[in-house]
Amino acid sequence: MPSRTFAYRAILCLIWALALWHSWICRGLFVDGSAFLVQIVRREWFFEFYPPRIYAMIAAQLPVMTALLLGVTDLHLLARLLSFGLFCLPTIFYTLALERARHDAVLLACVIAVIGVVFLPTSFFIVGEYNTVYAVVTLIAVRLATAADQPLRLSESLVILALAAFSIRIYEAMLYLGPLLAAMTLWRLARASRHPALPAVMHMLAAVFFLCGSMVAVESLVHPWSEGHLEETLTQAKDFWQNMQFLLLFGAVLIVVGWALLRPGDLVRLKPYLWGAVLLGVLALSPLMALGDTLARPLAKSQYVARSMAGLVVAGIVAFMWLYVSRAHFRLKALMVLKQPAAASRLLAFAFLLPLAVVPSDIFLSATWINYLEDVRDTIRSRGGVIAFEDTPLSRWPEILLVENWVLSSQSLALRSRPGDGVIVPPGGFNEWVPFPPLEPPNLGRFYWRD
Repeated sequence: MPSRTFAYRAILCLIWALALWHSWICRGLFVDGSAFLVQIVRREWFFEFYPPRIYAMIAAQLPVMTALLLGVTDLHLLARLLSFGLFCLPTIFYTLALERARHDAVLLACVIAVIGVVFLPTSFFIVGEYNTVYAVVTLIAVRLATAADQPLRLSESLVILALAAFSIRIYEAMLYLGPLLAAMTLWRLARASRHPALPAVMHMLAAVFFLCGSMVAVESLVHPWSEGHLEETLTQAKDFWQNMQFLLLFGAVLIVVGWALLRPGDLVRLKPYLWGAVLLGVLALSPLMALGDTLARPLAKSQYVARSMAGLVVAGIVAFMWLYVSRAHFRLKALMVLKQPAAASRLLAFAFLLPLAVVPSDIFLSATWINYLEDVRDTIRSRGGVIAFEDTPLSRWPEILLVENWVLSSQSLALRSRPGDGVIVPPGGFNEWVPFPPLEPPNLGRFYWRD
């Protein structure tokens, strides 16, 4: 069984190693990321087009904007810095959550479970602000849970208040996560052994901010940024099963949760975790499925459709942490069993396996992304002018699995090394929205991709 210290340090090293590698290979350019980079260098300013998520957008773009203001014109370096900001923002919050939970095996297992089940298998689309909100919510919940019976402190209240203010405009999932955090904050206030006036007011203000985040989410859903956005989101939410990585991880966790509810005493044994580990083994071997010409394989584009279900998983884990540290644990036998060191250690060991099981498929998808970018670069550099999608390697298997039609022209501009490089246009018959007419691409001036 891994010790708390080993698990904490190992997962910390893993998420930072992945964040740095993903930044180096420019994984932030996937789908919307390419359009973001083009707009940033075109405007030479932040690309913050959606007010309900503006705080997360600006925070993630700080590294690339700093480089722009310093005069960097290398699109390759800017792409890496944009990726760095996108990956580092949630990774920083998960790091702080791991650090806070490292002294309690069960809470540490909860944080690692969020990283394994939610972050790693849904973050290929790292430009999505949901990656940030889930990390922020996890950090807030852990800080509240670990301070349950302690007196209110000014420093702690300042941190909670700052995180609450940041959470107002980061993602629509605050619709339900906001009230949950507000209730947990007020519970923390009521449980505190001492209530100095200023920290108490800050905690109450933080609860208000969480509810403000929920109200912003409601407004964004009532008045969506584009026609059909809400309907499309609801439709995609039902398709979470298309994300093989998420589905197998979620299934493994459900096996353990179901077992704990039916036979809580078994949490001190290996049996429930061994059954869950079967699905983790399948996930670890899932890159082998790519040997066949089927869609039964890890897919980068399918990660996005699991984002809504992932938010419900985060909410469930937060609720579990709250119950674990509350007096309600005396009423639930499973929580009482987890108070035993042996049961807590087994839970931590199982949680530790969750992110490890994702790594092989993550490496596989990242390798396919590297090949995809090379194909785009080779294509636009070998031909000038307008390039039909059907005449490129991207139209063939398996590169086509990474293609998003509306962003092809943006990717061409982001990867151009000279003015004469070509521009790949969407497939014939594609008539949906594009950020600019492919035949009239914007002039990015002095910005070029340099190898």
